[in-house]
Amino acid sequence: MKLKQGLNLISFLITAALLTAIGASYQLITAASENSSSALYLLIILSVTAIAAALITLRWLISRLVNPIAELTHSVRSIAGGYNSPINICGTNELQSIAADINTIVSAHREKISSLENAIDEKQKSVREMAFLNELMGFTTSETKFDVIMKNLVDRTKDLVKSEYCAAIIFEPGSYLTRFFVTSRDSQNPPAISLSPEGFFRKLLRNQLPIMVSAGHAGTGSKAAHSASCSQQYLNLTELNLEVRDLLAVPLIFSSELLGLLLTANKIDGTFEQDDEDKLMNFAFQAFQIIAMHDKIANLAITDGLTGLNNHRHFQERLREEVEMSRRYGRSLSLLILDIDHFKAFNDAHGHQTGDKALKMIAALIEEQVRRTDFAARYGGEEFSIIMPETVYSGAKIFAERLRKKIAGTPFPRSDGEKALITVSIGFASIPENTKDRNELIEMADRALYYAKEHGRNASYGFTDTRSKHTKLKH
Repeated sequence: MKLKQGLNLISFLITAALLTAIGASYQLITAASENSSSALYLLIILSVTAIAAALITLRWLISRLVNPIAELTHSVRSIAGGYNSPINICGTNELQSIAADINTIVSAHREKISSLENAIDEKQKSVREMAFLNELMGFTTSETKFDVIMKNLVDRTKDLVKSEYCAAIIFEPGSYLTRFFVTSRDSQNPPAISLSPEGFFRKLLRNQLPIMVSAGHAGTGSKAAHSASCSQQYLNLTELNLEVRDLLAVPLIFSSELLGLLLTANKIDGTFEQDDEDKLMNFAFQAFQIIAMHDKIANLAITDGLTGLNNHRHFQERLREEVEMSRRYGRSLSLLILDIDHFKAFNDAHGHQTGDKALKMIAALIEEQVRRTDFAARYGGEEFSIIMPETVYSGAKIFAERLRKKIAGTPFPRSDGEKALITVSIGFASIPENTKDRNELIEMADRALYYAKEHGRNASYGFTDTRSKHTKLKH
């Protein structure tokens, strides 16, 4: 340190000057005094005292000034190298004040650095979330099947929050009945689960609020004990037939309506925290807006605008898929085509608005009678079609007659306020009883329909009936 070297040099010069002064004084005293011996002793004592005083003063300056400065310099360099302890030196008040100021500056800079690191971390998290969201958007625009899109959402959510399990539940419109239940493991059977608005998910279903819980803390609602039981390590969700260590669930909302929920469980590293809840809420909201809007637009493209049933184009696509599945796995498949009897006369008598209402009512009756796995569509004009997977010829015959009787026994409103009865004719054909070809299946069902029209209407016939000339089903 240059300051210390300078003080040592000063000390050497002072000592040399004192020794020179002592030598000169001795010569003067010797020349002027006869008693030189006593004068010499006196001079030596004074010289030694002066030199000792100078050295002591110098060392004191070094201890009070040079050493603290050296320690201060070392501490500053240590801080620059990442040392976190504050500077603590013993020295003058000025040096202690300098050290305190440096500590204050360092503390302020550390806070700023910490804030910057947190901001960078949050930015990285946002970038990661946006990357997941962008990937989901890209997938959504290239996929039309809602359940496949939801499966992709589940898989990406699982990776985003780093959990072992994830699932999405979509409700039937206006209820808590399950329409889709997709998990990160596979697609589940919707009727296999049932969520109660008074059960474990009460807070989410009633108030549209997230639920975050770990084993031993299942009190998310006043009646949670009826649908979840806890042990020290696991939380048993009886509504989902699921056992987990911890769980985080958020609502899926579109246009202010609760359409489902997204849940993730068994966090890989530790347990779920508030940051996980915020992250999942933000991601789920944005992702589901995209998915729900895409589904809504996709439905407009495949849905008949008047009846709400699937349109003809979607019917052809679905029939092609079902015939292929029937061939591949050897499954039965039946197709029904029905036509409203004398519908043109009904329209001419009561107006097209009344006719449109009748079409809507018949579409509603069809939806009421078909199974979840069946596919109902408006085939065109006053014709409707129903695809019935895993249904043999005899089963299609029973269903066709039941549907015919249901429509025939339903009163339809007329323009004059009175009620009218409307009947339908139905034709059907089946794989493998009649054919294995898609085009032939449509042609055979259509031929059976016209056979019913030619034989009195208000009847249901299968293609086999037209060939064997069986007696028409009673009506």
